[in-house]
Amino acid sequence: MDNKIINPQKYSLDYKGKFLFMRHGQTLCNSDKNYKERKFNYNYIDSHLSEKGIRQTKKLKEKLDKLNIEAIYVSPLFRSLETAKYMIENLNYQGEIIVHPLIIECLNCIDDIIFDIKETKHYFRDLNINWNIFDEYIQNYQKWNENFYYFEYFNRLGEEQKKIKYKKLLELYEKRQMLEYQKEVVKEIPSVIFNVESEIKPFESFKHVYSRFLDFKNFLKIKHKESINDLDKKIIVITHGDFLGVITNKYLYENDDINYFPNDCCYSKNCDIISIYV
Repeated sequence: MDNKIINPQKYSLDYKGKFLFMRHGQTLCNSDKNYKERKFNYNYIDSHLSEKGIRQTKKLKEKLDKLNIEAIYVSPLFRSLETAKYMIENLNYQGEIIVHPLIIECLNCIDDIIFDIKETKHYFRDLNINWNIFDEYIQNYQKWNENFYYFEYFNRLGEEQKKIKYKKLLELYEKRQMLEYQKEVVKEIPSVIFNVESEIKPFESFKHVYSRFLDFKNFLKIKHKESINDLDKKIIVITHGDFLGVITNKYLYENDDINYFPNDCCYSKNCDIISIYV
């Protein structure tokens, strides 16, 4: 029990709560059985959905069609936005898809790095996506541009280390040399986040991931205070597997070096939905 306390967060494996948290559909990266490829193939940076993942998201109509959806929040990673795109195709939902920076995946692999936020915004330009919260968040961290806002989350690297390790990435992104950028990510990122035995050593501790969940939960309480007790109006949050594992884990850790799951967290499969009580 060293460095851990019981997690007070409540959740249920059903749709009874107001806030329904969902893992994105299967990605090309998820479907790859070769974990070495997952870690080092630059095609997996900010991975897109697989064909199976697209089918999974379209089938969500069967689960969500009868729900009164008040709002949809998504992570800025491509797979979350793509999940929202295919999910709402068959739903009677006329509201916005709101991008929120706090629900991005735990930063522990190359597929958790945003590839090109400019291109992502352009790709989804025909959807009713609200980037305001994301853009306002970026403005508060002027030292990084929108593609690298999550450098703030790398709590296991000092500020000077970040500047040194990512100077090349920043330069390539500003010059729009994106192929070179992808290759540099693959060359640089694994050398930092994996040790010689190739065990995951994330930039971001699980303690830090949980802290941003608490910030997001507080945001939901304030944003939806008028309807928070109306369980007939649902909020959908499209996020990631490890993020959901952290917030549903039985324990909270006080140690910034902890980055492994015990066997008592809620492991979400692609497109699983659970109720998180805020």
